[in-house]
Amino acid sequence: MHFTRNLKDILSLGASNLIYSIIYGLFWIYLATILSKAEYGELGFLNSLANVGSAIALLGLSVTVVVYEPKNENIFPSSFILVLISSSITGAISYALIQNVMVSFLIVGITIFSIMLSGLNGKQRYRDYSIHTLFRAPATVGLAIVLYSFFGINGILLGYFVTSLFVLKDLPSLIKDKKISFSILRPKIGFMVNSWSNRLSQILFWWGDKLLIGSLFGFSMLASYQFAAQYLLLLETFPRSLAQYLIPKESVGKKNKKLKIFSPIVASLIALVSILAIPYGINTFLPEYHDSILLGQILSISIIPLSISTVQQSQFLGKEKSSVVLIGSILQTGLYFLLIIWLGQSFGLMGIAIGFLASTTVRAIFNCIIASNISRQKS
Repeated sequence: MHFTRNLKDILSLGASNLIYSIIYGLFWIYLATILSKAEYGELGFLNSLANVGSAIALLGLSVTVVVYEPKNENIFPSSFILVLISSSITGAISYALIQNVMVSFLIVGITIFSIMLSGLNGKQRYRDYSIHTLFRAPATVGLAIVLYSFFGINGILLGYFVTSLFVLKDLPSLIKDKKISFSILRPKIGFMVNSWSNRLSQILFWWGDKLLIGSLFGFSMLASYQFAAQYLLLLETFPRSLAQYLIPKESVGKKNKKLKIFSPIVASLIALVSILAIPYGINTFLPEYHDSILLGQILSISIIPLSISTVQQSQFLGKEKSSVVLIGSILQTGLYFLLIIWLGQSFGLMGIAIGFLASTTVRAIFNCIIASNISRQKS
């Protein structure tokens, strides 16, 4: 019964994340049919910039809220105010650098959406979490398509921003009768810094590569990689949902051993199905992105080491060992960026995809070694 209840909760998170990712994935496929490759690459570049800016503005508080709220520590209200200020500052700096106000707005919107979902997740309000993720996806797509006809790709960014604010309707319930006290965050500054550095490293891994590829190889080449990477983001729904479920549980000492064994098996099946399905899907619906077939297949394999890493990272974060996660993130991101430059120049898009797979595999091996050492120290 306990395992069944756990599975039901994770499927609730997973189903909402999966539907959310499918809607966005189909939307980005649709965009590939109406935008030129250069425009598609530019949109991916601007969207990635907004996500990196939001990671900077969150100050590590999204993970901090998820870890400490289950322990009945009232850190959400002060965390929300703090990231509201920091995202406004980050958005202003972004505008000064690239002169695109939509990116600045989106930085604020993504930050608000992220901290609100962390608050709901920390309170284990999985139903409310699912409702907001499910509502935002179709609302964003519909609004972005309408606004695109008026403002071009900036209209798409505006659609993302507007729908990211709907989650604020749950703000009163998260701060009701709660005192705003920044002093409660002071003892957690070390954890926040580690979490912030780790999250920034993760975001650079998932989104910063688009900035590097676009800068080094141009928007057209970025478009082909963006197309394959968008599919990987769909697959990454599984380890992401697993992490969102496991971190609050690990923080209060619940082990969930069966789920940890279950995850790499599911990831392997997902990878196998993807390798077989990708050529048919691209050749049938978007043959102009034929050069993304091999990329998508290589990136699909990486879902296996990503899932293995997720299990260990959840355990590390639940035990407040964020420094271990930070070292792994820096190792993974640093290696990936080096391989983008080296393999990308030598082998093009295939080299970049191989670099991604290699970096995720190294991260999984690193995490398993550290987890094994921790277990031996306890025994």
